[in-house]
Amino acid sequence: MKKLIIIAVALLAMTACSKSDFKQTQYIDDPDYPGLPIYSEMGYNTYGAYINEQVFTVSSHGSNRPFYLVADRECLTMTLYGWREGTNLNMVFTLPIDSTYHLEDYHDLLTLDGKRFDIDTIATSCNVKFEGYYPPTITSIYSGYISFEKIQQVIVDKEDAEIIVSGKFQFRAFGPEGNRLDVVGGRFDLGVDQTNFINFRR
Repeated sequence: MKKLIIIAVALLAMTACSKSDFKQTQYIDDPDYPGLPIYSEMGYNTYGAYINEQVFTVSSHGSNRPFYLVADRECLTMTLYGWREGTNLNMVFTLPIDSTYHLEDYHDLLTLDGKRFDIDTIATSCNVKFEGYYPPTITSIYSGYISFEKIQQVIVDKEDAEIIVSGKFQFRAFGPEGNRLDVVGGRFDLGVDQTNFINFRR
């Protein structure tokens, strides 16, 4: 059953919201995880994690949806454009697409609700890598996961606005010289529509 968030017209009038407001990052600091946004399921367009105790996170300056989801016939790629120590760093997850779900358009992301993917370069086809300015190199992943905790549809004034994709992740990886990369406290809360979901399956 599809999960809906129904936002009343009266509430919209009081808060002066519009569809364009959903595109902005709504950054709220997490007091329990300094430097990261809170874990949320409201479509705040935020994400973050600790990489060896260094903060990786989205910009807190109201940027417009700094992420993309791309589907093809074999995988779904989720790219989070972020920052670590003042330099650009992107985290790219690649998830397998199988017969249990289909991603023809962004509405089909609802089928991922509650799904968890183990990240393991040996046992699974779910993977993660870094891109950007001097990104860490991953040669193997010991263990980890990405979970889609809640996916829901947003309706504004009887019209489809977006799909909210919220979840958590963590993993332990190793670099080319055996150096360890521990990624913990990972969270994401994304508002997805036709502007940031690309389908190459057609």
